[in-house]
Amino acid sequence: MVLQKAQNAVNSLKEKPQEDRKAVAGGIAITVVALLLVGWTFLFFKKVRSGAELDFSSAIPEEFQFSSVEDAQKSLLEGYTGFDELRTVRDQLLEQYTPAPVQADYQQSETDQFGRPTTSD
Repeated sequence: MVLQKAQNAVNSLKEKPQEDRKAVAGGIAITVVALLLVGWTFLFFKKVRSGAELDFSSAIPEEFQFSSVEDAQKSLLEGYTGFDELRTVRDQLLEQYTPAPVQADYQQSETDQFGRPTTSD
């Protein structure tokens, strides 16, 4: 009886236009997703209410867990004896660097830097 009604409903949909069939398919898809979301929410809050400890650390890769970040930070800090070495290297590099000279006395001429005549607006 139920199968005949479902079969009749499907046959009547086959005769309807494409837009109606898309609307029915979309409605069914939204209903299925909503039911799954409601079921997941119910089970999730049931687990929270029962006092079960939720472990989210398995969802986070080990590289991003805080304990591994702290270990890496400690090993990096132990590797450096001090920042004075870095400052001396920086100062030495700054002494070697000489900025390019800047042409300070730019004169107005009738040609631009490419030799084309300038036009006044």
